[in-house]
Amino acid sequence: MHNPIGRPVSARCQFAHLLLFFVIVRCSHSQDLRHCLAPSPELTSFLILSPFHERSTKGSPIRIAELAQQYEREGKTYTFRCINVEEDDEYFANLQQETAKFGSIVQNLHGRFADHLDYILRVIGTQPAIFFLDPFGIKGIDWSAIRKIINRAAPTDLWIRFDYIDVRRLDGNYEVNEKKFDILPTVFGIQDEEYLHSLLASGDTSGDRIQTCMELYRDQLEREFKRAKRTGYADAYAIKSLTGQDKYYLIFATAHEKGRVLASNIVYGVEENYQRELQEYQELQELEGVQAEQLYLIPPIEPTVEEIFQDKVTHLKADIWRKCKGQKLSRINIHASILKKWFGRIKASHMTEALKALKDDGYILEVSGSISHDRTLFKFKASD
Repeated sequence: MHNPIGRPVSARCQFAHLLLFFVIVRCSHSQDLRHCLAPSPELTSFLILSPFHERSTKGSPIRIAELAQQYEREGKTYTFRCINVEEDDEYFANLQQETAKFGSIVQNLHGRFADHLDYILRVIGTQPAIFFLDPFGIKGIDWSAIRKIINRAAPTDLWIRFDYIDVRRLDGNYEVNEKKFDILPTVFGIQDEEYLHSLLASGDTSGDRIQTCMELYRDQLEREFKRAKRTGYADAYAIKSLTGQDKYYLIFATAHEKGRVLASNIVYGVEENYQRELQEYQELQELEGVQAEQLYLIPPIEPTVEEIFQDKVTHLKADIWRKCKGQKLSRINIHASILKKWFGRIKASHMTEALKALKDDGYILEVSGSISHDRTLFKFKASD
């Protein structure tokens, strides 16, 4: 996998690129995403990407632009345009060269994302947009810019790469280097530095504090969407390196329940592909002798795909029951309600099997239609 100049992209970045392309492919073919990308056929939608340097691949930006070009050539009612923002001089020059053949489908802006945001908002106007923000560290996601994006009138979804390592490092400078810590209030939108530090430093372990800083940022996004749009959802998915280490969080935020469910499905689909690549990588490492070989007198028996699926359904079933008992909800309501825990970890078939099991076990009293349809209503009994 390579960037626009042809240099290899590190493994830690490949999941984000794969996700980005899947978002566009799934959005462009799914009637369900009309809430964001095509609420009416005559509208052109926008994908805004920032920044575009070493974490950009030769594959994803070109393939996305090719998809947009294909739709335009085929005369489809649904079209989209890409706006790329890049600060680095060398990468911007090469990005220009790589995308020149796509004409007006792609627009590249040189400089900081925040400096171009007002112009971008004028260009996209009242048309739907997806913002994919992939900053270096946490610079480039100033809360003032995020707030402007969320508060625009048109349908808007956000994908943000959130670097908790950078947040933890900067918070460690609270009493040592005030200038470094000062970056954090601009990112979180919390100007009381003492209060912000107290929030970020809470937790008994390093893992607790990592979770705290992610949840704080996620909750800030959700609250802002609710304030601006009346409804808001934000979810985080931990991205791991090929060696299994957590590297950063990918956070999705939207005002739409349906968008939340579809984003989770997209992440799940990308993760399936990523895990296949991970397995291939690990097998190669073992063949090359990079990883130490463990010997077992009795080799461990790994669960089958079916057993893993059923185990997940069992836990999902319990969570749905805890969330929904005594209520009458649509399937999309139910699905969205459990995604704080399950975002990116389940797909539609998990939900269908869990709901079927709840109905068969008597926890669901009435079903208004097909279990697989989003608008079907489910009436849950009040208690065990």
